Amino acid sequence: HVVFLGAPCTGKTTLASRLAREFRTQWMPEYGREYWERHQVNRRLSLDQLVEIAEAHLEREEDLLRRADRYLFTDTSALTTYQFALHYHGEASHRLAELAEKAASRYDLVFLCENDIPYEDTWDRSGEADRHNFQKRIIADLAERRIPYLRLSGDLESRVGQVKSILKQHSKYSLHPNLH
Repeated sequence: HVVFLGAPCTGKTTLASRLAREFRTQWMPEYGREYWERHQVNRRLSLDQLVEIAEAHLEREEDLLRRADRYLFTDTSALTTYQFALHYHGEASHRLAELAEKAASRYDLVFLCENDIPYEDTWDRSGEADRHNFQKRIIADLAERRIPYLRLSGDLESRVGQVKSILKQHSKYSLHPNLH
């Protein structure tokens, strides 16, 4: 079970879907994006809505895990939803904090997609400076929770190659020497 974390517009969706195609398996899209597009008001969601996102994402992920062949590539987790709550509301509900804590040990491999790719400034994003700050928050959260992770940088082909190389070496019950 592989998860890709990082600020908005760091290539998580593109990478997860591409790897799923190449490995002929399932991938879990970021449910928060789908939910946000249907329910946002003035580009914001409530604290309760963020909990709904994290819970529904987890339910979908569980279903896909049962159907995945060898790998499930997951675009984001409750850790990111938790960071959105802190960023936009200055707090997170107890339930969302609980879901984020469970996400801390849920994945076999955690990859951090660096923000070194061009930023796509679309109406639904909050700007490149915000991306940089959000990335710093995610890195700090990973460190605070002591979650081992691997950094991915460069263009898509480079990132795909990095993931494939790590998957070749990965054994579920051992740590990779490049984990941060």
